[in-house]
Formats: sequence, structure tokens, C-alpha cells
Amino acid sequence: MNEQNEPTTLKRKQHKNISKDSTSHSPKKIKTQNNDVAAKVMATSGPTSESPKNNEHKHPKSKKELRLEKKALKKAAVSSEKTSEKPTELSKEEKKLLSKENRKIIKKEQRLLEIKEQRKEKNLRKQKRLRREMNAPGGANAAQSKKLKRKNKDQSNTDSKDNQAKKDKDSAMNIYNNLFNGTHDDTTGTTTLRMGVKYIDVVEGKGDRVAEERMLVTVSYKLKGGKFGAVIDSSKNFAFRLGTREVIVGWDIGVVGMREGGRRHLIVPAKAGYGSEDIGAGPGATLFFDITLLSIR
Repeated sequence: MNEQNEPTTLKRKQHKNISKDSTSHSPKKIKTQNNDVAAKVMATSGPTSESPKNNEHKHPKSKKELRLEKKALKKAAVSSEKTSEKPTELSKEEKKLLSKENRKIIKKEQRLLEIKEQRKEKNLRKQKRLRREMNAPGGANAAQSKKLKRKNKDQSNTDSKDNQAKKDKDSAMNIYNNLFNGTHDDTTGTTTLRMGVKYIDVVEGKGDRVAEERMLVTVSYKLKGGKFGAVIDSSKNFAFRLGTREVIVGWDIGVVGMREGGRRHLIVPAKAGYGSEDIGAGPGATLFFDITLLSIR
């Protein structure tokens, strides 16, 4: 019995010894020892990226938080744009110039609008007139015939006006010719000039030059008068300038148009001659000259 009880006692003793040893090295003590070592290491080396604070697990953000963050970012961007695009203040002169230019632009636009409105009104009036003509009795043909009649009438009026103007011009030219060139009588060969001066070309000259006003001419002449046609005065070489009143008016009028070598019978009434003065043919007598044009200078 004693031999059987010995192993049990030995086992109990061994178990007690093991329990003592295990109490001296329990898991709690080991953990506290490890924590103390880690604290010493952190104190000596400082915080690292592998610290427990940074390795803590972060929770994902909710949708509401994300929306709020987006709104805040948008507000910040808009405010930054406003501050960057803030216009600079203008001076008074620049403001005046800008207002003046704006007024000019506004006036121009108003003028363009007025022109457009006027064109629209004109087109509307034209369309209304065309509609009236189309709806008139007879239709478009009647309107066209009216237009043609009106056009022909205007043309006839213009033609009559032109004809009248032409007639007036011809009559004026006739009066001018009668005054300066005179009227010619074919039966007697007499040409009547202004102031009643008359002439008959006995011999037409063959020279190239024609006597005109302001020209110096040389003539030979005989003056006849009275009842019997006696010679009152004569000269074979008499020079004078036409149109300058160096001689009587009858000569200034009657010698114009003669050619060199021409001979003209000139009839001068008293009003174009010496008037009531008596030079040998009686007071207020008509004078008869035979003039030959020798030269023109």
C-alpha cells in the first residue's frame, strides 16, 4: 500500500513545483514586461510611422460629409475667382469717354432701327398699292394699261416741252441773228442789221480774214447824200478799229463781216449816223457809203 501511494505523492509534489514556477512566469507578467519594453523604445526613438496611433483603423466618410466637402471646395473656388477678376476702378475721364462711346453706339443702333422701320413701311405701302391695283376692276392688265397710259402721257408732255424749248431756242437764235447778222431780202439783195443799218455786197472779198470787232481795218470810202447823191466826203486810205466808237455806229455795225478786197454799199440812218447834225446832206439825213476793205490787221 505504501508503494502504491508513493507515486501519487510524488506527482502531487511535482505539480505543486510546476504551479509555483508557472506563477512566477504568468502570461500577465509577460505582457506587462513587453509593454514596458515598447514604452522604453518609443521614448528613446520617438514616434514612428508604425506607431499604434497611425495604425489605427479609420472609418469611411458618409455621403453627407462628402457633399459638404464638395460644397465648401466650390465656394472657395468661386470666391477666389471673384477676388482675382475684381475690376479696377476707372478715372473720371475714362468714365466720361466710356459713356460718350456708349451714347454713340446707342444712337447708331437707334438710327439703324429707324432706317429698317422706314424700309419696312415703304415695302408695306408698295405691297398695298400693288394689291389695290390687282384688285381693281380689270385686274393686273388694267393696272398695266394705266401705267402705260401714264407713261405715254408723261413722254408726250416731255416731248412737247422739248419741242417748245427747241422752238424758243430757235426764235432766240433768229432774234440774235437778226440783230447781229441781219435779215436778208433775196429780191433786192439787201441785208438789214440792228438800228436800221442796211448793206448790199457789191463785190464779195476773197481774203481769208473776216473783219471783226477790235480789229484794225483800212478802207477807202465815198460818202454820198442829198437829193442828187453828190459826194460829200471821201478817202482812199482810212484806218480805224472796229467796235471802239472811233467812227459812227453805222460803220461799227456795217463793216463787220467784210473780207479783204470786198466792196459794200452801206445805208446808214440818222440814228446810227450823225443824228440831227447836218454834215452837208441836211439834218437827220440818211447817209450812203461806198466802202472797199483794203486790209485787216
